[in-house]
Amino acid sequence: MRIAVLGVGLIGGSIGLASRDRLGARVAGYDPDQGILDRALELGAIDEVAPSPAEAAAGADIAFCAAPVHELPGLVEAALAAGGDAVVSDVGSTKRELVARVAAHPDAERFIGGHPIAGAESAGVEHARAEVERRLGAAGD
Repeated sequence: MRIAVLGVGLIGGSIGLASRDRLGARVAGYDPDQGILDRALELGAIDEVAPSPAEAAAGADIAFCAAPVHELPGLVEAALAAGGDAVVSDVGSTKRELVARVAAHPDAERFIGGHPIAGAESAGVEHARAEVERRLGAAGD
């Protein structure tokens, strides 16, 4: 399995770590900051660096777009334009602009809007983790 992570910070790095640990997936990472990519590679959050979002998504089974909300439409469009039949998802907390732009794309049916179930008081790939914690609420759910 090949996973593309477009944006390798806290959430993208966690997706990469979990994909490698749990699925044995090969993870291609893209980030506009070469220093972040170098660190993600060093930490094992990704297996390979891609020079563009489209190159990361090419040949992927799933592409996760994990960047600030205002950057997501461009990343999702690039992942969809890479071709293939990869499912493309995002970790953004809002969807209005994203869905409006993606709806016009010829491959829009491959996009599944997501939302993070991760996060922390810290940021950056160095704080990424593969495990998911279950936190019980007051009602025990």
